[in-house]
Amino acid sequence: MPSIIFRPLDKSIPIHGPSNLLDLARSYDIPLKSTCGGKKICGKCKIIIEDSDAPLPAPSEHEIETFGDLTQKGYRLACETVLTERAIVRIPEESQSGRQVILTSGTHHPYPARLIPKVESYYVEVPPPVLVPLICDRERLANALAEAYGIKRLRIDPFALRKLPRALRSGHKGIFAVIRDRKELVDLHADGEKELLGMAFDIGTTTVVGYLMDLNSGEEISVQSALNPQISFGDDVISRISFCQDSPEGLDKLRASIVACLNQLIAAASAEAGIDPARIMEITVAGNTAMHHLFAGLDPRYLAMAPYPPVLQAAEDFKAKELGLNVAPSAYVHLLPLKAGFVGSDTIASILATGIHKSTIETLLIDLGTNGEIVLGNRDRLLCCSTAAGPAFEGGHIRFGMRAAAGAIERVNIDPVTFKVRVKTIHGERARGLCGSGIISAVAEMIRTGIISDKGGFNRGLATPRLRKGKYGSEFVLVSSSMTDVGEDITITEKDVSQLQMAKAAVYAGASLLNELGGRKKIERILLAGAGGNYVDPLDACTIDLFPGYKTATLTGVGNAAIHGACLALLNRNKRKEAERIARKMAYQELAALPRFQELFVENMVFKQAGGV
Repeated sequence: MPSIIFRPLDKSIPIHGPSNLLDLARSYDIPLKSTCGGKKICGKCKIIIEDSDAPLPAPSEHEIETFGDLTQKGYRLACETVLTERAIVRIPEESQSGRQVILTSGTHHPYPARLIPKVESYYVEVPPPVLVPLICDRERLANALAEAYGIKRLRIDPFALRKLPRALRSGHKGIFAVIRDRKELVDLHADGEKELLGMAFDIGTTTVVGYLMDLNSGEEISVQSALNPQISFGDDVISRISFCQDSPEGLDKLRASIVACLNQLIAAASAEAGIDPARIMEITVAGNTAMHHLFAGLDPRYLAMAPYPPVLQAAEDFKAKELGLNVAPSAYVHLLPLKAGFVGSDTIASILATGIHKSTIETLLIDLGTNGEIVLGNRDRLLCCSTAAGPAFEGGHIRFGMRAAAGAIERVNIDPVTFKVRVKTIHGERARGLCGSGIISAVAEMIRTGIISDKGGFNRGLATPRLRKGKYGSEFVLVSSSMTDVGEDITITEKDVSQLQMAKAAVYAGASLLNELGGRKKIERILLAGAGGNYVDPLDACTIDLFPGYKTATLTGVGNAAIHGACLALLNRNKRKEAERIARKMAYQELAALPRFQELFVENMVFKQAGGV
């Protein structure tokens, strides 16, 4: 049977007849980029056929346009390549989807001093059975808990019920009953009081972060993170929703993928802490609406159809075993509430973490991602929207764009006289491309040095060889090929600048519209959430006119506020009610329904701090 060997993994995959390389990589968890989800648009799934028992497949027009003469050396796009015989296929480093730098830090706010977890441990002494009257083990335990703690009408999970006979006859004077919300017995043990453990997750479109927490002390025991493996089905939520629309098995595949990811993080956190995963009794989850639906197995297809309704908005509790998570069989998973089709529980969690719903200060909270969630307000009122900013803030649709991984350019400095360029890359490795903060930094520097005009065009009158005509139009060379890790010059093109213009105009217009709807109050504080916001230099953000109010407001990166909010909801059950109140209180604005948004979008396509050319 012929097989395809993927290098550098040296993983051999058997094939049965004609096999599309992207589909094959997806099926066997090969880390191969596919920004567009296999729709033959993005050109990111680059592979090199190093050897084959059959002649190389003829390159498509798209492949010839992308690779030029390199097609003769085996360069192809996995989404367009079908092989029938044995072959050796190399995935170049820039096409591998691993090694991302993942933001795991929260907002650095203290966890609540008063811990009120949903599950608590109660020590109880249960009297031994007697012949008359004969009372079963369950009733004797229930009676003892009612007498000692006033807990009545207690449900018992089958997992705990099966442990009851042995626990009562262990020879110990009393036992510890683990009870959720004073309503359900979820575990018990007789060998001394044990730590109560829980996990909080932030399921992002690109990354997943999990915190293992001690529910008694509030201590962070382990922090784990991973790329969201659904990336192989598409970089953004629309690509993944499309996959569910196009494939009858799409939802099942995407759900299985994210559940496996969470189980890997659970296993890694448990191993680091030296505990049995079965001791994890409670889980909280935040995420955008699409990730929420895919994890819960809820059909996401209608999120992409006006009026974009989610299946549910309120918080929901599931048994962990129903979702396939490898923790205590009786544990619960609490999904934080949603607001709209593109304003999810991650936004609610970020508000919970930053406390803007309790503040008197007019605050603008922005998550610089593909969906561009924006919240404006204070304790009196909250407004929110999603701007569909596109993937430019995460390196998408940029000629040399990439995620924030080793070798990604994150800072750019250009000499205003000589136009000499200095770049800073993640981990100091040779440059491989530009991540979101690097794209913003490069464009900001090009504005400050007069390379870019207010309309985004290049000043072709500049006397520098770095500004030239390339295969994809006018471009400016940031790093020459001899200094890169990709074997070619890393450039930024006018098309790249246009992508950033559209992204920043969407954010600016969305924030401005919320400000108008809120009475044009002075914005006093701007909070940038998520990885995109955390690594962007405030001066660069101001230079490209990313949001209104930057001239007078304080500007702060708040890290991964969503995971912090999920941790708060894990450690304090009252925070869950608070999250529900936030979701009910906040007014959602659908921007597509407002002509004013389009007006503001067009107005803010320009770079106001740049000169005309």
